[in-house]
Amino acid sequence: MKLSEFKLIKNRQRPDFCYSYEKKSCNKKYTIFTMNGGVPYLASIEEMRIDGRYYTEFSKTCKTVEECLEVFEKESEGDR
Repeated sequence: MKLSEFKLIKNRQRPDFCYSYEKKSCNKKYTIFTMNGGVPYLASIEEMRIDGRYYTEFSKTCKTVEECLEVFEKESEGDR
């Protein structure tokens, strides 16, 4: 995955410190979130269920955005 495929979502009150990158595909949502301006990041994969809501299937704390993208790649390979 590439970061350019993700949408940047900034918090209105603290846009430089609290933001996330989000990507939706089919029935999954990939999110990279930080509350401390990038130290650390939380990578999470959510899956849409029959009720139309997203539920967390996987999450991991990472040090960099690139590490989060690598985690998503590994988890996506496991789904195949």
